[in-house]
Amino acid sequence: MDKNTTKSTISELLKLIDEQTFLELSNVENLDKYVKKLTAYRFFQLIIIAQLNEIASLTRVSKQTKDKDDIQKQLGFESISTSQLSRKLNQLPSEMFERIFRYLTMKIQTKMSSHSPFIRDITRLNVIDSSTMSMSLNQYPWAKFRKTKAGVRLHLRVIVTKDNTIPDKAKLLPAIHSDRSQMDELIDIDPDAIYLFDRGYIDYKQFEKLCLSEVQFITRLKKNAKIEVLSEQVPDTDQLIFKDQEVYLGNPVSGTQMSQTLRLIETEDAEGNRVTILTNCFGLSAKEIGDLYRYRWKIETFFKWMKQHLKIKTFYGKGQNAVYSQIWIALITYCLSVLIQQKTGFKGRLLEVKDTLKNLLFKGYDTFVKALFRPPSRSSKGRRKYDFERDFKIIMQQYTEGEVEHLNTLDFDPLFV
Repeated sequence: MDKNTTKSTISELLKLIDEQTFLELSNVENLDKYVKKLTAYRFFQLIIIAQLNEIASLTRVSKQTKDKDDIQKQLGFESISTSQLSRKLNQLPSEMFERIFRYLTMKIQTKMSSHSPFIRDITRLNVIDSSTMSMSLNQYPWAKFRKTKAGVRLHLRVIVTKDNTIPDKAKLLPAIHSDRSQMDELIDIDPDAIYLFDRGYIDYKQFEKLCLSEVQFITRLKKNAKIEVLSEQVPDTDQLIFKDQEVYLGNPVSGTQMSQTLRLIETEDAEGNRVTILTNCFGLSAKEIGDLYRYRWKIETFFKWMKQHLKIKTFYGKGQNAVYSQIWIALITYCLSVLIQQKTGFKGRLLEVKDTLKNLLFKGYDTFVKALFRPPSRSSKGRRKYDFERDFKIIMQQYTEGEVEHLNTLDFDPLFV
């Protein structure tokens, strides 16, 4: 590690949540009473390092600490046993890490520059979804949600811009809790935002409440939903709009029909499949609503990124507190990566930031920044799409001009015309 440790990459990263701020946010009395070696903040640093390096177990964390001088210098001790790490993971309340996560999300949002609108004056989309981390029922009986399965579900709201996906609000629960049971937690009364969510959040009473509170939302309709059509606009198939109707949702016979009308739009998703969208946004065109709904895939990409590049699929501990703490620290690591990206002004992919952090974590911060902005060594144009229309025109021109002999040979290949 560089002699000037205050300028190392790890030190600059942890300035974003320094020890004083960490202790204030922990809000735990006598947090490190009688502790001399593995304080809560040192443990926090070590698990952040483990997340960035995607270390598989606490045994591996212990081994790396013993073998790597850089980690020892950062933490101030030469070794730590697996059992000590395990005890600390179980002792520190997961709510402490949840508070740190919320602090960092607010910090990210205050640093976000104004961004161009998606459509008209709409600049903020809140996307809601959940992702389940499956577990062994024998090892995690407290997380049972089916006869033979256990799991934890991360209910998440992210802020989506054209450039970024920022976690905003989260709830961790055993997977037995349904998506729609968390709508009150994840949806705030905000008339300036549009909420996007999928069919798992269908709840007629909640929709009624959102309409009365003037909260705008866009979701997908279930196939078995009962609707009553009040009026219908002429479809615009050129814009992939096949239905645009004002409807009542629910069954009047069973007493589930809503008193507020909604808008039903049938369009295509990014893969060309027909989808039926439900919304209370009457001031936007059907095409604009369809375009906005397609941004919902960004939260799927976020979950995929988390599961591929951070440690939330296998766990360091078996207890609920240990599992929750690990997931919160994974989310914190994501937030720290975003904040260091904001600090450097790097406009590339977040994965590149994370990989550069992993490779240069104990090098000088200036080395990290230079590596991040280093231009590519090759100027390849990449794999280019074959232009069939251009080659067809060439062949037709050759045919009309009588140049047809090469077209009759078995070795003719238009790729080489």
